[in-house]
Amino acid sequence: MTDNWDDSDDDWDVDDDALDAKLGLAKPAETNFDDEEDLAVVEKKAAEMANKDALKKKGSALAAKKKAEEERQLEIEVARKELEYQAEMEAKMTPDELRAMERRRVEEADHALTDDLFGAVEKMTMDNKKGDQSGGDKLVLKDMKDHMKHARKVATCMKDHGKVHLAGIFLKEVIQQSKDVLDDDTISEIIKACNV
Repeated sequence: MTDNWDDSDDDWDVDDDALDAKLGLAKPAETNFDDEEDLAVVEKKAAEMANKDALKKKGSALAAKKKAEEERQLEIEVARKELEYQAEMEAKMTPDELRAMERRRVEEADHALTDDLFGAVEKMTMDNKKGDQSGGDKLVLKDMKDHMKHARKVATCMKDHGKVHLAGIFLKEVIQQSKDVLDDDTISEIIKACNV
């Protein structure tokens, strides 16, 4: 007996998707673009972050450059003022006072050269902390340049807070505490500066 087996099961061999569609369980056709979209979004975000970092670096560099320029301008202004004050002081000095001042300048220059040659002991023993000073810190003002820089910083702080009574209290206290150091000519100069 020969089997007349028909190998075609076309009637029964229904596609799963077609069967689901007939039963109403059809799922919408999914496009598999998620991976590509995610890669595009990720690449776009990475590009934005890189661009943002580049802009931050440029902004930081620009701010640093601007700050360095301001500091350079401040140095020039302080040096100019220092020269004006020195010329004014020298004009009022007697010849003996001029010789003593010149001798002191030579000694200070020699000390600076010695420090450069052997290394400054102060720099080796001091902490390299940079930052704001608190009220209890000792402030070391060595020359006119240091005094003028500090005066400008204090004046900027007083302008920033804008409280007149606090500025008045500060200036009064500075003058009262340093009246032993001030002579009549200096007090007259301070009065002239206040009358402006």
